[in-house]
Amino acid sequence: MRPPPRPLVAVALLVLAVTTVLAILGALETGVSTDEPIHVMRLRNFFDTGWYALDWDYSGAGPGSEGTNTYVYAPVTMLLLHGWSVLWGVEGWHEVATTSHAYDVRHLGVVVIALAGLAAVAAVGRVVLGSWRWGVVAAAVLAATPLWTGHAMFNVKDVPVATGHTLVTLALVLHVRENPTRPSVRVARSGCLVAGLILTLGTRPGMWAGIGVVLAVSILAVLLVSATRRTAAVTLAELLLACGAAAGALVAIYPSLFGSPLRALPRTSEASSSFRDGRTSDRFYVLRHLVEDLPTLLTVFALTGTVVAIAALLRRGRPDRVTAARLALVGAQAFTLLVVAVALGSDLYHGLRQLLFAIPALAVLAAYGMAWWSERARVRPGLLVVAAGAALVLPTVDQVTLQPYQTTYVNLATDVLSGSRAADERPGGDYWRVSIPELVARSALDRQLLCKATVDEATDLAHPFANGGLAFSTVRNTDCREEANGPLAPEGLPVVRQLPAEEFDAVFIGPLPSNCTPLDEVTRWRHGFEIVLSTIGRCTVHPTALPASGVRVSDTAPSTTFPSDLWRYAIDGWVQWPDRQDLTAPVPVAEVALRPSRRACAHGCRLVIEGTAPDDLVARVDGTKVPLTHDGPGTVTLPLGSARAARPVWVTFSRRSGETLGMTLSALSLAPNLKQSTTKGQE
Repeated sequence: MRPPPRPLVAVALLVLAVTTVLAILGALETGVSTDEPIHVMRLRNFFDTGWYALDWDYSGAGPGSEGTNTYVYAPVTMLLLHGWSVLWGVEGWHEVATTSHAYDVRHLGVVVIALAGLAAVAAVGRVVLGSWRWGVVAAAVLAATPLWTGHAMFNVKDVPVATGHTLVTLALVLHVRENPTRPSVRVARSGCLVAGLILTLGTRPGMWAGIGVVLAVSILAVLLVSATRRTAAVTLAELLLACGAAAGALVAIYPSLFGSPLRALPRTSEASSSFRDGRTSDRFYVLRHLVEDLPTLLTVFALTGTVVAIAALLRRGRPDRVTAARLALVGAQAFTLLVVAVALGSDLYHGLRQLLFAIPALAVLAAYGMAWWSERARVRPGLLVVAAGAALVLPTVDQVTLQPYQTTYVNLATDVLSGSRAADERPGGDYWRVSIPELVARSALDRQLLCKATVDEATDLAHPFANGGLAFSTVRNTDCREEANGPLAPEGLPVVRQLPAEEFDAVFIGPLPSNCTPLDEVTRWRHGFEIVLSTIGRCTVHPTALPASGVRVSDTAPSTTFPSDLWRYAIDGWVQWPDRQDLTAPVPVAEVALRPSRRACAHGCRLVIEGTAPDDLVARVDGTKVPLTHDGPGTVTLPLGSARAARPVWVTFSRRSGETLGMTLSALSLAPNLKQSTTKGQE
């Protein structure tokens, strides 16, 4: 194909320059995403135990349970970022820092990996379309995609996989040729294949299925297009050696998993495709988000390139077998796992983020679609420059207006079809909560602060705890300023809140629940519409009636909002680890709130707390210190009095030493006062 018009190349270079600056600035502006502290935790455990596992998913023999996601991830990207951080002096060997500066440096490391992905796309475009100009255009298509640039600022698990997969595709398209090539090209393609396999599988081992399909396509292509059997044999030997080198490196880096591949790899794909307990997405999920989340004009060009590529593969005789085979490899990266996800109903969520590895290949196909249109005699070069240039420039303008929250992008058609929705009801909220530092900067934080609260959809009420799920995270209502792994930990904000906690502040994506009022919000403009990315709301706590029979942590499924759920009463300072049948207070102050049963407390009653407590535990009821009784191991009681019946009661726990509470809670119940019960017994 002939090279693209020079004005289009100039536009592509401008887009690459602008988005690179946006990515670098955004890496320093965005907050800590919800997943980053989790991967810091995993890397620390990897250094300590050899398993890239969560704190609550490790026993001395390995991962602790089948239901957790240890097999979904591997440490290669975090090790690369660790080395990058050591190079910049923010970490020491085997020391993983959580300062704001350390996160900024890691963000910049992700940007570097994303830039490598752009370079790989440019190289694939050069090989497939026969011109570096088209390679530049292909890279610009990827850069103009807000999904890519937004995730390039912080995403430690999806951007590296996409870059690694594109390096693999680049290596394989270089292997597909009729005749032998120069030694330098052979070294380069083998190096790309080794690096791509290590980065892809060493970050998400479950990608082995998609990588396997691309390798199979490449083997078939080599056999079909090589001019001689010797050329095919030598090329396949190179492929085998490179794959062997990558496998050896993965075993050396992560022997706990890759040392037993036949046992571990099937578990990685199963865990990756059923991440949310096997809940399936609808069959139109991928198609719908391809239509909604990608720039419309770029999608049209990608669709054109895909159709033309399929036609080239089906054409009889296929005069250019090499190009057809290379297009098949690009298509395999773009569509293999997309089709599998649709066929299996994989439980995908949050748009196309989990399929980010397909976007670079779609960018190459979009450039191929532009090249096909440029070959049409009826299409004037000026018209192509206008259409293709608009396809690149318009989403780049959207990126500027959304900076640094490009992950909230949806295309113009989606915004228009959303009609006259309120700003906080428009699609594209800040799922990653990287806007939290900007959100809290102007607010007076004098209440308990949750970076995420649970909303009961049936009642539209917010409850002061974060539902972390059964296996993948903790359920908690600790103030996110004092969470060691929280998104605000690097900010070092003081923890100030009023007690008792009759109100709490929480971050919401979308409309506020009915018991909350807005304090501040982060907004941006997109296609002329103002959108609210995140809101901090002040919410009221309505203590729940505690029945005479009491409640236990095991009464209902953990982290629900049913009246018999212990989380309705444990309102501040508590954490529940997966598979643990108690709540823990890892902070200096914790609270419970309740309305005692009128029947149980008509003549005075005591609150019975089952769990463990330190000897110097101090309890205050509505701010007044009350005596405590340790009724044997695992039970503490405190008086409530008869005047408390059916009225809200706030119980605050602390220690005389001021140290971390370290208290556990497994049940709450009410009991009549001892004197009252004794008198009744005598009667």
